[in-house]
Amino acid sequence: MDFTDKQETKITRMITRGEKMDTIAREIGGNCTCQDIQQFCWESGYMSWQGSKKMISNRLKRFKAAGTQAEREKLAVEIDEAVSYLYYCAKEMRSRIVAIEKALRHIS
Repeated sequence: MDFTDKQETKITRMITRGEKMDTIAREIGGNCTCQDIQQFCWESGYMSWQGSKKMISNRLKRFKAAGTQAEREKLAVEIDEAVSYLYYCAKEMRSRIVAIEKALRHIS
């Protein structure tokens, strides 16, 4: 689904506040689904940490029950991507904190 700039801004704001995907989809309205919001988040680099944690937990549960090596490998790749995303988020947040601390030192 293609979003307007205003919708993208709203999605970004809501996701960084920790809103759930279904809440955001309802707020955007129209025929917007949770999957549309999730796709936007992955493409734009925004996803709630809670959503990422839930995704990893679900993949780990499925990993235990996976019957074939191919299924386990696919799940392992998905888990690795989600963990890498969380690492990226934490690294980005740390950069922002450092920049804010530096700005505050200049103000004082």
